[in-house]
Amino acid sequence: MPDEDIATDEAADSAPGFFARNRRSLLLGTALVAVIALATPLVMGRIMPSRPAQASAESAQIVEPEATAEEPEPAAEVSATQADTTTAEPDLASMRAAAQAQATADAETTPENDLMSNVRVIEQQPRLSAATVNSDALTAIPTVDPVTTAAVGPANNYAENTGSADLPPITAPASIEPAALRAAADAGDRFAQFEVGAILTEGTIVEQDFTQAAAWYERSAAQGFAPAQYRLGSLYEGGRGVDSDLDMARLWYQRAAEAGNRMSMHNLASLYAGGELEDQDFAAAAHWFEEAAGRGLTDSQFNLGMLYARGLGVEQDFEQSYIWFSLAARSGDKDAANSRDDVARSLDADAIQRLDDTIAAWAPVEIDIAANFAPIGTWDDEFDPGPAITNPDVVLRVQMLLGKLGYDVGAPDGISGPKTREAVAAFERATGMNESGAVNPRLLAVLGSQPV
Repeated sequence: MPDEDIATDEAADSAPGFFARNRRSLLLGTALVAVIALATPLVMGRIMPSRPAQASAESAQIVEPEATAEEPEPAAEVSATQADTTTAEPDLASMRAAAQAQATADAETTPENDLMSNVRVIEQQPRLSAATVNSDALTAIPTVDPVTTAAVGPANNYAENTGSADLPPITAPASIEPAALRAAADAGDRFAQFEVGAILTEGTIVEQDFTQAAAWYERSAAQGFAPAQYRLGSLYEGGRGVDSDLDMARLWYQRAAEAGNRMSMHNLASLYAGGELEDQDFAAAAHWFEEAAGRGLTDSQFNLGMLYARGLGVEQDFEQSYIWFSLAARSGDKDAANSRDDVARSLDADAIQRLDDTIAAWAPVEIDIAANFAPIGTWDDEFDPGPAITNPDVVLRVQMLLGKLGYDVGAPDGISGPKTREAVAAFERATGMNESGAVNPRLLAVLGSQPV
């Protein structure tokens, strides 16, 4: 998880962000229905590292981004009348034309077989370094908008250590500092075990070692820590540090999803819908996309809108499709805005007005903070989270992120006032970290570990 500061646009170009950007596109290859000429990429985003480069020609092709890719500014909602029809990647106009040409040439193709195995990735290769928290290069706090996408759930037993799992003991590498972190991990502290695994995954403090990282994630995951279960599932899916095993990936995603981890919900749904398991199961995909979408995950909202538009795993329902595309568009997703406008053509004005009222009143279900965000430094009651950051741009983005998670920060203004400090302290408590109440490198690293 990176722990970085935003100083200038130039710094954003030169330093890596919280997420390593990898993108793959998935198309529904034919028109939606006779009344809607819609062919849109289904964002079956994996919140995971990309697949190994030696994948077969039939498998998803990974598009490696430029290292200097810049995170977009916070995006406002794209209205139905102002939707931008031009997108950078993927090129929807070309995709729609190609999809409709294919539909004309092959009218017998079924919706299930139209689904390609390519996916657009929600990138996640976070940094987590308790030893080197600093604020030198925060470049990619996720795109945010003022819309609350998740309410605060209880800080449940994820904030408690349940003891060692029944796995052979291993020893943390001596190169990982401080010694207190190694000692806590060796003694079975699941948060410290996760932290060691994340450091080994990142490979900036020590040599990158996915095999050792998987071993540490496994020990944390076996004790019920949902973020570790998600990480282990992503390693099994990508074949990093372990043999690629989609059944094992599904198992760990399932455990984490049932514990409330949004990214695992989304990835599990993607496995079911993408055809990479033995059979496609759109009903299961729709269930887990809806769970994640209801907790504010934009790509899940987009995918759910697509499933409702196509009637895959759910009864075809253009009104539900319109709602979910609209919610995704509200977070600045241009593909979702275009798809919403396509669906709107099959709805009358009264229905659109009614649905817009529903969307305006929509509220997310609670997100369990501790099941989604891994803490840093819980192995030391006096852990130093780093110096307070007062950069207004950084503080503003933190305020918007905390607001999306359901915390009351007042009006986001880039100033760390009493409400912001209390919101930060509440987030720290929910994750099990010692309280500072300040915007600092540790907070940035933890908040930046996943899309919000």
